[in-house]
Amino acid sequence: MKPFKNKQKKQITMPLYKLFIILFVTVLLTSVVTFASYKFGLYFGNDKQKSLNKIEEAYKQIDDDYYKDVDDEKLTQGAIDGMIKSLDDPYSEYISSKDTTTYNEEISGDFVGIGAEMEVHKGYVRITSPMKDSPAEKAGIKPLDVVTKVDNQSIKNKSLNEIVSKVRGKEGTTVNLTIKREGKEPFDVKIKRDKIHLTSVDYTKKNDTGIISISKFQNKTTKELKSALKQAKKDNVKHVVLDLRNNPGGLLDEVVTSVNLFVDKGKPVIYLETKGDKPQAVETENDKMAGIDDMDYSVLVNKGSASAAEIFAGALQDYKIADVLGTTTFGKGIGQVHKEFNDSSILKYTNMRWLTPNKSYIHKKGIKPDKTISAPKYEGIEIIDPTKSYELGDKSKEIKSIKIGLDALGYNTSNENETFDAQLENNVKAFQSEHKLEPNGVFTDETTKKFIELLREKIRAEDKQLDEAIDYIHK
Repeated sequence: MKPFKNKQKKQITMPLYKLFIILFVTVLLTSVVTFASYKFGLYFGNDKQKSLNKIEEAYKQIDDDYYKDVDDEKLTQGAIDGMIKSLDDPYSEYISSKDTTTYNEEISGDFVGIGAEMEVHKGYVRITSPMKDSPAEKAGIKPLDVVTKVDNQSIKNKSLNEIVSKVRGKEGTTVNLTIKREGKEPFDVKIKRDKIHLTSVDYTKKNDTGIISISKFQNKTTKELKSALKQAKKDNVKHVVLDLRNNPGGLLDEVVTSVNLFVDKGKPVIYLETKGDKPQAVETENDKMAGIDDMDYSVLVNKGSASAAEIFAGALQDYKIADVLGTTTFGKGIGQVHKEFNDSSILKYTNMRWLTPNKSYIHKKGIKPDKTISAPKYEGIEIIDPTKSYELGDKSKEIKSIKIGLDALGYNTSNENETFDAQLENNVKAFQSEHKLEPNGVFTDETTKKFIELLREKIRAEDKQLDEAIDYIHK
């Protein structure tokens, strides 16, 4: 037995020694290759790894060798901002940890600012829509206006988050926006910041019609909408107009549950299509609201109705629950998700496109109304700058707007061309005399301010587009 044991021991000892040498050499070679791959991007066949290595190498090189100290956080944010910019997507953005409070305020519906939804557009930002009764709307800001400067400082190629932080500020302070509107030279608009408390749903009753305005799909919108519908039912209204004009969108979950009030359980609200996948239905999860079919519905939209507002309108249109009235919507048929990092910063990026229940893709097309009902011309006129003067013989787009506005205020004009003619001079003098201003026929300063004030009052007091929609549904 003893020789057997010795032989056995001899046979085992030699392979273990060799195995140790082999393992040591293998580990050493693996470490060298891994280091070389990590350091020099030599990860053969893996372009993504090489790209990541290159980014990290560039970061380390700048951090170590730049001629002065760098802010690591700013360097990181700059790298992420650069990646976002390369997507050429106005809806993707990086929100730093110091700005997440502002971002979350928008979702909850309470913040201080001018009350306008913005998106990146060709190096600047574009107004998606001003919020109802907000300082921006009162100042005459309109959907598709492009902001080129904030307080006379260019915002070209700034991130959306940087621009929003400049536009926001303390309650009662003023911000000056330089606006570029299609077919018009840039002009300045001063807006006084205010606290924006956005109750997303508002209900009023007009004869036998209930008007439910939904300003945005935010937290608790479904609850507020359900309450408004209950009130309409209690008021025994026969028709309900769901007013989504200038609704910029909001939360997907909220719009799905809002549609669920009208559509029964298990029905697609939209189809979501993510990278490499077929469209997947997002379905309603609950029974529809009791008694919802006791009233007739119409949805009122305009070019400021976007994103979640289009999901809502599209679903009710496809299921023939409501006629869509107004003008073609904005056309945002893509959706974003949020990735929150450990430091509370947020990466918001587009990861899907969506289709209506009938699988229509509305991106850059919008939802076409069943019945086109346009707003009156005076609601869409150019903003008139009080510091500029217009008088007999002048010619400009603003003069056409003055004619349209004065006509709406009861000073009849025979034409709507761009020439300051004798009839317009007489109308301006009559307007000045009626409002105790110097009747010199020159449209400037206090005359312009009074003109703007009266038009705003008219727009607030009279909603011609809504009235026409109500008339249509009663036919």
